[in-house]
Amino acid sequence: MKRYKIAIVGGASSYTPGIVRSIMNAYDKLPIDELVLQDIDEEKLEIMGKYLKILFRDEDFKAKVKWTFSYEEAFKNTDFVFTQIRTGGLEMREQDEKISLAHGLVGQETCGPGGFAFAMRSINPMIEITKAVVKYAPNAWIINYSNPLPILAEAIRREVPESKSLFICDMPI
Repeated sequence: MKRYKIAIVGGASSYTPGIVRSIMNAYDKLPIDELVLQDIDEEKLEIMGKYLKILFRDEDFKAKVKWTFSYEEAFKNTDFVFTQIRTGGLEMREQDEKISLAHGLVGQETCGPGGFAFAMRSINPMIEITKAVVKYAPNAWIINYSNPLPILAEAIRREVPESKSLFICDMPI
């Protein structure tokens, strides 16, 4: 039976354990051999990587866990890439929301001026990530959880049409 390599971009995120738990629960349908976390936050990335090593060991889950800053290392021979980036971090999300609210507008991460600002910060990094996936793992599927989904999906459709990308909101049942 084929075993898969999965990479998670934004792997230092507090959402990573939920994604990993879902992957673990689906092992009979998606048996993985290796999980690679990629992120730009060195300290949080190491913490998350060590946490997952402990989780896999304690639950006798037979997959390797690695972490890296390198797209090449994360994506080479990867079957699936999950993306969950928050360009500018929570500090910029707070600023987006406060500026919108100060003008009497809704402005969270998926709509209004705050959502648009977030999209403008996120488009170029998402294009860069997608191009790297196509370069190092041209057959990999990208499963994106990054907001705002519609704007990012359209940017990727236009700029990297050869990618295999799905943009999914994790909120609906």
